[in-house]
Amino acid sequence: MIKSLMEAIEILESKDPMPLIREKLKGKIEYEEKKIGDVIFIKALYKGNGKNRVEVLGRLGAIQMQGINKGLVSDADGAIVTLATILELINLMEKGIYLEVDVSLITNISLRAKLIPHKPFDFMVPQIGLDEALKEEVDPKANLILSIDSTKGNRIAKFDDFAITHAIKNGYILKVSDEVIDIYNRVTGHEVYIIPLTTGDLVPLDFNIYHISTLVTPWLYTESPVIGIGTVSKQVIPGYVTGVINWEMLEHASRFCLEMLKFVEQGGKVYDEAELEELERKIGKSNLTKFKYGSR
Repeated sequence: MIKSLMEAIEILESKDPMPLIREKLKGKIEYEEKKIGDVIFIKALYKGNGKNRVEVLGRLGAIQMQGINKGLVSDADGAIVTLATILELINLMEKGIYLEVDVSLITNISLRAKLIPHKPFDFMVPQIGLDEALKEEVDPKANLILSIDSTKGNRIAKFDDFAITHAIKNGYILKVSDEVIDIYNRVTGHEVYIIPLTTGDLVPLDFNIYHISTLVTPWLYTESPVIGIGTVSKQVIPGYVTGVINWEMLEHASRFCLEMLKFVEQGGKVYDEAELEELERKIGKSNLTKFKYGSR
């Protein structure tokens, strides 16, 4: 994974990454791209002919902020991990190793983003807006979404490695399965780091409510569970600064995605379905579902 990660970073820090991405992916994996305004979405599909499909979704405003600074910005982490995962799947195929699970890998390769007010630092969001971006990013056929997002501009999730969220499904925050925690422990070599969420993190961004990031916002666009993979930091870091790439964290996060694919391939579950049924039976459907895309 280290080689694939280094290659992903080399590609994405280029002045124009798209020719290099096409060269690496076209003809090796099912690949398409879609441009809306100045935002380019790349969408790769690994066909493992399995029973399930997992989406690895790199969420970000932009990989660079050309005209403001030079190089990869902190916000680029989602794209880095997603591209590294794609490259590693291709690497495994070339070695004759195939996973029996379909994998949808989606991210955007924008070179600029817009900033919206947020404390302690402004959020970076795609120039077309968050709602329009999520409509393109979320794969409705995925049975599980791993949402990767830089989550460093806060004062709560201050860890020295990536952190995960609980599983989000139907407006409920559910205990992530012990097996997922085991994977995290093995990949990182330390105890699990969990990003604390509030109800506000589950509502649309246009609510005047604090969001730690847009890490779990994809739940509003899918019926499937979402687990957030937040790249975090001990310091409070805005998304638009450069020089803050944490190689070890990004390698851990990329390897975690790969191991999660193997877990799903083997029939693993990311939450206890009986617990969700119990909650919905005794409490009822979450009112938050009325804000899902298509319901609003």
